[in-house]
Amino acid sequence: MKLDLRTIVLLGVIALLCFLLFDTCSSKTQLEDQAIEYANYKDTVMTYKARNGDVIAYNKSLEIDKGLMLKLNDSLSEALKNIKIKDPVSYTKIVTVTEIDTVEVRFTDTLPCSDFFRTFRIDSSHYKLDGNLTNKSLTINGIQIPNTQNIVVGTKKNGLFKKNEYIITVQNSNPYMQVTGLQNYTLTPKKRFYEKTWFVFSAGFVAGFVTDRQLSK
Repeated sequence: MKLDLRTIVLLGVIALLCFLLFDTCSSKTQLEDQAIEYANYKDTVMTYKARNGDVIAYNKSLEIDKGLMLKLNDSLSEALKNIKIKDPVSYTKIVTVTEIDTVEVRFTDTLPCSDFFRTFRIDSSHYKLDGNLTNKSLTINGIQIPNTQNIVVGTKKNGLFKKNEYIITVQNSNPYMQVTGLQNYTLTPKKRFYEKTWFVFSAGFVAGFVTDRQLSK
């Protein structure tokens, strides 16, 4: 049975509509699954040892649609506006607590007073410490410094006539924590020959030429 051009075009349109319908349903299901994964996503820290013996902290990295993420996380949406990142590529939240064990400082000269023993405790939102003071020494039994780091990689707009920048930003919740050095590398895999522009263009040209020849018969 030989099909005329009108029938071929009609079948192509039907196939395209079926594909679009399937793709829409698939995308909706995918977003629903991602929303469930986001709701169940925990910040549980797991560890493993590197080859040199260092302890590496890790957790599963969640892949999620950017639009869905911004809808589910209002604070992230506001944070991106604040740091002027329009097109975020990744968002990382790191919660840390710096702990320092007992520190003792013995005085070279005894304080000119009677023996005494005093305890103290400071419980601030940015640091906690406790210890004791005598006429001979100062002892800090422990120091805790909590901090949350929000790390965003994305594009920062620099105005109408300036080129946009691809940057990484780090924002600390603790004002006593300072970032003194920062580097980020985006590792892009080498494209295979069939992924390159020239191959896609050539394949499209050949396919179009063959289709045109077949329809001309």
